[in-house]
Amino acid sequence: MAIEISGRYQAQPLDGKSEAKGPAGPTGPAVPNQQAAVPSTADVVTLTDTATRLHQLVGAVANVPIVDTHRVEGVRQSMLNGSFKIDSVRVAGKMMNFEQALNGAVT
Repeated sequence: MAIEISGRYQAQPLDGKSEAKGPAGPTGPAVPNQQAAVPSTADVVTLTDTATRLHQLVGAVANVPIVDTHRVEGVRQSMLNGSFKIDSVRVAGKMMNFEQALNGAVT
């Protein structure tokens, strides 16, 4: 949805009284004169060793692939040749742990 703005906007005070004396100038409402912010040469940013290490770890993790293609290929090959075995007790245990974790998170 496009909004077309034409002309100049004149803000009204919240109390309903109009105190404006004509349209706003091209620079908008009056702003008190302020000195331009001059950057100080004394400003210094120092990262702790922990922050630097965290930054390095974030970069390292970003370069790790999401999927271990070698493991996926190994499972695929073992399924194709019939050597892939499913440990039903282990799968059931993982499912129970998952459900318990969900129930613990809800309560």
